[in-house]
Amino acid sequence: MRRLDWRGRLGVGALIATAWGALFVALLAFYPVGVDWETAFYPAMQNFLTPYDIPQQKFVGFPWVLFLLPHGLLPLEAGNALNFLLHLTALILLLRRYRGGWQAYAMVFTSFFFIDLIRTNNVDWIPTLALVLPPAWGLPLLLAKPQIVGGVALLWWKRGGFGWRWLLPSLAIVLLSFVVWGNWLAVSLRLSAGLVNTFWNFSPFPLGVPIGIYLLYRGYREDDEVLAAAGTPFFAPYFAPYSLTPLFALLACRYPRAAFALYTAFWFFFVVEARRLNILKAS
Repeated sequence: MRRLDWRGRLGVGALIATAWGALFVALLAFYPVGVDWETAFYPAMQNFLTPYDIPQQKFVGFPWVLFLLPHGLLPLEAGNALNFLLHLTALILLLRRYRGGWQAYAMVFTSFFFIDLIRTNNVDWIPTLALVLPPAWGLPLLLAKPQIVGGVALLWWKRGGFGWRWLLPSLAIVLLSFVVWGNWLAVSLRLSAGLVNTFWNFSPFPLGVPIGIYLLYRGYREDDEVLAAAGTPFFAPYFAPYSLTPLFALLACRYPRAAFALYTAFWFFFVVEARRLNILKAS
């Protein structure tokens, strides 16, 4: 395939920018505000220095994630639309990076995980984007929400010869977080402890730890970051279905049969639960 010259690249860039601008306008007009964006990340950005002290707040994560959310300073609806546009962009970049076919795109964007992400509009575009960046710059993003694909960092470290210099950007950000927010770790641990018993927690921890160890070992031995990522959720004490979106995208590209089985299982679970809770009427 002939490579585009600078004029062609400029034209393609302008076309993409126009399409993304039109999509932003459409989202701004029709996309409802996501529940997590409205109750957690937008209020946290509006109270940047005290994100854990908001009455009835729901922000419990690592505070340096706020460095990546300047659009949270925009009006609520505009920030909401831009945040979801970042989800779409990061997922497309990830699917291209791992050479996903049309089947991967179809599974990802019709999956239960992505539909749940539409509903909540959390910030899982951050670890998704981490997977397409060089490790030194991807790691700080990965650490912002590590509970789903964080095992990839082990492969990055291995490939880097177990050196420490690539850790410097992450260490700098973590240290800076203590300067900005003080002893946020104790507060975050106290607040997040209550999430383990929430109805939306899909974590198999601690029963799934042996599976996580096996997948992490396989990923390390075979130098397969997808397997290493797949082992990560089994160590996490809590996560919601939407957070599985980047992992599902990896599986759809590398292990499509496993992805399809997961795709089918979660939609089946949703139908069963929806009928049980009278969300859907049984025929």
